[in-house]
Amino acid sequence: MLPRRLGHSALRRLLPGTPGQVVAGLGRGPLGRGLKRGPVIAVVSLVGAALLVPLANAADAPSGWQSSNWTGVAAGPPVPGTGLPAAVVPVGTTPLPVEYDVDPTYEGQSQCDPSVKPGAQKLADLIKATYGSEQTVWIPRGCEVGGQSEHKEGRALDWMTDVRKAQERANAEAFLTWLLGPDAAGRPYGNAVRLGVMYVGWNDRIWRGYEIDRGWTELKGCFSKPEKSSDTTCHRNHIHISLTWDGATGTNSFWDGSAATGLYCPRKSTGATTPDEAVKGDMIAIEPVRVLSTADGVGIEQRCRLQQDRWSGDSHRIFARVVGQGAVPATGVSGVRIRLTAVQSNAPSTVRVWSPGQVKSQPAVKVAMSTDAAAEVVVPVASDGTIALATSAGATDLVVDVLGYYLSGASGPAVQPVAPPGGTPAPPLAPEPTDFFPLGSVVGYESATDGPLKPGEERNVTLAGVPAEARSALIFVTSKDATRKGSVRIGRIDDKNAAARFAFPKAKMHKEIMLVPVSGGQVRLTASKRPAVSLRVEVLGYGTAETMRTATGITPRPMFSSTFAAGETKMFSAAGQFGLPKKKRLKAVLLRVQTRKGAQDGTVSVFASDGVSPGTRSAPVVANTRYAAVVLAPVGADGRIAVTSSVSAKVRVSVVGYVT
Repeated sequence: MLPRRLGHSALRRLLPGTPGQVVAGLGRGPLGRGLKRGPVIAVVSLVGAALLVPLANAADAPSGWQSSNWTGVAAGPPVPGTGLPAAVVPVGTTPLPVEYDVDPTYEGQSQCDPSVKPGAQKLADLIKATYGSEQTVWIPRGCEVGGQSEHKEGRALDWMTDVRKAQERANAEAFLTWLLGPDAAGRPYGNAVRLGVMYVGWNDRIWRGYEIDRGWTELKGCFSKPEKSSDTTCHRNHIHISLTWDGATGTNSFWDGSAATGLYCPRKSTGATTPDEAVKGDMIAIEPVRVLSTADGVGIEQRCRLQQDRWSGDSHRIFARVVGQGAVPATGVSGVRIRLTAVQSNAPSTVRVWSPGQVKSQPAVKVAMSTDAAAEVVVPVASDGTIALATSAGATDLVVDVLGYYLSGASGPAVQPVAPPGGTPAPPLAPEPTDFFPLGSVVGYESATDGPLKPGEERNVTLAGVPAEARSALIFVTSKDATRKGSVRIGRIDDKNAAARFAFPKAKMHKEIMLVPVSGGQVRLTASKRPAVSLRVEVLGYGTAETMRTATGITPRPMFSSTFAAGETKMFSAAGQFGLPKKKRLKAVLLRVQTRKGAQDGTVSVFASDGVSPGTRSAPVVANTRYAAVVLAPVGADGRIAVTSSVSAKVRVSVVGYVT
């Protein structure tokens, strides 16, 4: 273990030629316990383009420092020295907007991710470019060292500059005058706001950007500790700066001229309960309905960003109402399936979701700094028709789309009307006209034909197998070779609002079954702005009604496993089994068909028991190979399906969804 009072120069002698770290081991809250020695962490602060010619090495002349008990509001450093050498101030090179970034709030360390964040690195580079490349600036800290500290999130820095040395004190006070004084436009603390400064520790005192009216206050009883041995604890030999998460991104107005103006959502609470802790029954799929978009002010009082909990008891939540929205009923809903998207989170974070009244939340989306991420999750609905959302670090915009819902009662087929007591029986319901047509599986479109979708591209494509009168299509979409994660909107070419969103990861292949609007046998593919991506679209079926039918996904359930002789056809019951509705409601079943041990290539076709084998491919049999395909099969009037194989093969079928 290093000696407790070992200074930075001694560290350099112990570790010649190695960048070390003098680590500020803070207790809970800002600037908790002063500096502690921990494991050495290599940090390299790259010097950016010089804004001014760097100064010569700082003189070791005494600065005339004396302990004082001054506190108060000052436009710059506390207790400025007299007779100090000249010192320069930083100069920004980015044209600044009229707007300022949102005022800082306290966002204490909530995780350990000590990688150096862009804003902290840029500020360290600015200090070095202004006061000389020999300046020492430490940023990260090991997770096991000390207590709570933003160093452990890579968004705090310690600039080693000594109040007892004339030139170093002059440099520090010139910098703090620039940082905390009026900026070029005359706004007090303007540069600190643009940089996202959360708090500063220096010379026995702390200044809080989230409590500006308090000014400089005493730091940890340091007025009674004037001895040199307390210089580290009392921040006399370094300036500590912690940044907000907006400041940590390095994209706020001081650096790129674009102000982070999104306010934080106000604190909310609820007394709602959770009637159904476990969501039951099958999902009733609907055309996605957007119930929350913080950036657009949808589902909330006004545009805001969801922020992390700032301290114990200061719970930041969004309660999004999901019932009574779009096709979601206003009553009787026990749970919903949602697509949750975190948009431009300013911190690496985890977005959690739960039902108000539940004891535990479930992690739903992990998102990296300055990126988007999405996931689908099933959530119980609270007694007031809401779900709750929170983020673990920083602040983020959120989007919630409801994809389907679960009824609190047992699901079942539509019931026939009954006669009132003593009355005549009601006539049976008329049969529903056919307006949905399963196709088995048809390759509708492949981008290999005309190249990957480019970032931001809109492309109108014709889907093979989909006639001009179709108004919807059930498709199986596969993405590959995406240059970044992103999304493609798939919908009608005559209505940009009638579209479904397909999200995909970077590089990895991703598959999803979707019910999408179509027009004239075509769809418009609209790529998000950043990635390029290759797509394959298989058409499983289409609908001709203006109102789309409902496609419901279920947990895969084995239907049968059987060996087929060449040309053999077998019948299997579907309706009313495997979690499927009864035959009066069921139009088609979505199946995963696996084939294996075929001696030669062939085809397995699945069709209605009272129909004929479709001419299109259903599931291929590949000689001596296991193969799996997703197939949409119509159901006969007797609730059964027919399966035939053109060659000898073993076939295993699971039910993964249905259409009503």
